[in-house]
Amino acid sequence: MKLINAKTKLRKYPIYFQPDIIKKAPFFINKYFIDAEKVVLITNDKIYGIYENNIKNFLEQISLKFEIIITGDGEENKNLKSAESIYSNLVKQNLHRNDIIIAFGGGVIGDLAGFVASTFHRGIKLIQIPTTIIGQVDSSIGGKVVLNYRNIKNVIGSFYQPHMIIIDPTFLYTLDENEIVNGLAEIVKYGLVFDGRILRILEDSIDEVKEDRLFKLVRSEVFHKVIFKCALIKTRVVKKDEFDLDCRNLLNFGHTIGHCLENAADLKEISHGQAVSMGMMVAINISIKMGFLNNHIKNKIIKLYKKLKLPYIIPDLDMDKILKPLKYDKKFTAFSNKFVLLKGIGRPVFFYNLNRDIIINSIKICINNYL
Repeated sequence: MKLINAKTKLRKYPIYFQPDIIKKAPFFINKYFIDAEKVVLITNDKIYGIYENNIKNFLEQISLKFEIIITGDGEENKNLKSAESIYSNLVKQNLHRNDIIIAFGGGVIGDLAGFVASTFHRGIKLIQIPTTIIGQVDSSIGGKVVLNYRNIKNVIGSFYQPHMIIIDPTFLYTLDENEIVNGLAEIVKYGLVFDGRILRILEDSIDEVKEDRLFKLVRSEVFHKVIFKCALIKTRVVKKDEFDLDCRNLLNFGHTIGHCLENAADLKEISHGQAVSMGMMVAINISIKMGFLNNHIKNKIIKLYKKLKLPYIIPDLDMDKILKPLKYDKKFTAFSNKFVLLKGIGRPVFFYNLNRDIIINSIKICINNYL
């Protein structure tokens, strides 16, 4: 078993990592949360359909009264309506601050359950058990909990560190290909921004000819090591900048335009990972226009994209609809914008007050597939 000791100003907490560690998790919870009386596990209908027996067996081994709350699947359910439904259930269960909420699922469940935990009784115990690649390498770590509002991505939220994270890479074995692609986009982000060795590991570990290559990749021991490496990077970044005021902004590489694409597709037609994948390509195009990168690096990245089945061509969406959500980006102010660009692999840079025409032209390159 590997252990990461996360340290932030708000809280110190353990991140346990190991295949099949879910079998040991009840022991950790019973030992760590000795004052708790109840536990509520929040998941969605899709995940519950896959893991119903596992969830029940897991909860029965925890020496606490438990309840399961099942929400709808998808980004469109990460909203105040879903949160209100959960609040109502928690009131019925008479949960107190010493009790536990477990977020069992991907990034949407982690955000939704985390936001509820941060606000119910001004904060109750929170355990994150991420079941997707995005959850395991990124969203479960660092304490950002957030909801969408009126079809605007991630505008109601807070910082609330979990009390424990349990990462079991065997949960990734049940992901469909679309979900694997979603997660691989975030992993590529870590490679482009922080550690180019991650890209080389992916490049060397996958056979671009075999159709089932992504399923074989996520089951490999080398991929487990990549998951752990990314989780460790995220933990270290959060320790340096818990409240996202400086270097933590680097984690938003590809997300600025990515979130715009999600909003333009009404948070339904384009998944978060797909949007980030395309958003990173826009950021690469901008970096080239600014003279930071050359097309040789871009072509190498596209080659890896193709191996990993990552999308780099943006659907022909209305440009005004794409650009409208930019004003809600948390890195922007009323008078300036801030983009994360690249001067090379592992060499990110912040760029302020980027010209709107450069943004538009860089998006159009991805829409028209001009390599």
